Amino acid sequence: MTRVTFDEKYYPAVKETLYQATLENGLTVTLLPKNDFNEVYGVVTVQVGSVDTEFTARDGKRKTYPKGIAHFLEHKLFERENSEDIMAAFTELGADSNAFTSFTNTSYFFSTSDYVTECLDLLDELVTSFNITEESVEHEKDIIQQEREMYQDDPDSCLFFKTLANLYPESSLASDIVGTEDSIENIRLEDLRDNFEEFYTPVNSHIFLVGNFDLELIQNYFRQKDVGEPIDETSRETIALNPVKKVDSIRMDVASPKLAIGVRTNSNMSNQDCYRYSILLRALFTMMFGWTSKRFQSLYETGKLDSSLALEVEINRRFNFLMLTMETKEPVAISHQFRKAIQNFVTDADVSEEHLDLIKSEIYGEFIHNMNSLEFIATQYQSHIEESTLFDLPKIIQEMTLEDVLEVGHHFIDNSEIVEFTIFPL
Repeated sequence: MTRVTFDEKYYPAVKETLYQATLENGLTVTLLPKNDFNEVYGVVTVQVGSVDTEFTARDGKRKTYPKGIAHFLEHKLFERENSEDIMAAFTELGADSNAFTSFTNTSYFFSTSDYVTECLDLLDELVTSFNITEESVEHEKDIIQQEREMYQDDPDSCLFFKTLANLYPESSLASDIVGTEDSIENIRLEDLRDNFEEFYTPVNSHIFLVGNFDLELIQNYFRQKDVGEPIDETSRETIALNPVKKVDSIRMDVASPKLAIGVRTNSNMSNQDCYRYSILLRALFTMMFGWTSKRFQSLYETGKLDSSLALEVEINRRFNFLMLTMETKEPVAISHQFRKAIQNFVTDADVSEEHLDLIKSEIYGEFIHNMNSLEFIATQYQSHIEESTLFDLPKIIQEMTLEDVLEVGHHFIDNSEIVEFTIFPL
């Protein structure tokens, strides 16, 4: 048995110690014992998502695959030989299991109160075994087409993805994570196998385990797995910044108009700590448009906005955007007001030291509340080399100044494109 060393990092603000190691094969493992809980939550995240349809493979060849292939592969990897199902194996252990695909990652997870190492074995099987058949691929297409239709019929999902498509036209972000009707039909068994072999490698994966487990037992479990040579990562590409479609709309069966305002920055993120950047950017836009802002209170009291107003922030090395979504009876006027506020953020009446202190307290309170959820911790923690993570949030908030927030605002907004998308009632 090799003696891989687990480095300890203590976070005094939350009184938690994380144990992290990188195995010989390149797999990163992070452990967070929390013995005041009754269950354990485990997740393995593979760095491949819906945007990874075009890439340069490890052999140097340029490859293109149908949109939605990462999500399709997520569905099919639960398949075992002889038509058995890994999800059923989790159930036999008394564990719950599931998976999800995002723009850049695919995650598989379980929650259990017992048989932790057995569940880890199943998690390992999920991302290291390929038992997909041609017949099952054809059968799965019908299931995923139904899922796609469900999202298309959902106004909120439609609002988000159509706005995103106008922010990033003719790119891998221009379609739903599940793909399009045609792309789903075009997925083949060999496409899935190629993607599995290219991306499902230890060096491209991260395991996070949190909850009530025996730390020494789990560390030894991974020491026994510490074999094999690392395979080089597949190179990733940034998303093309094609000209945006500034204004667009459709009609659906909705009671009130739905408005989305999307902002895409064209600024380079190579020197940024993306997690910290996203927190500061969120603070800026929450000051301007959140429920504590004078703007929101005025619009809410006059019935022009309701509590549906939401903010989505996505900051990473490959693409960077934020989106405000809301229901409003006056989408044209609200869009004009919000766009003007974004462009003049430095002089906005809601952007002040006092308001920032209030927002910082709100962010910290939400963080402390979420720390009571093992699922939140496991799914929100991302291992970034030389970058901040979820557990650095209290320190980021404590050190955050208005000057820092305005600096991020300039970096993001001064070189940005803004689009608006509206769903009107039939």
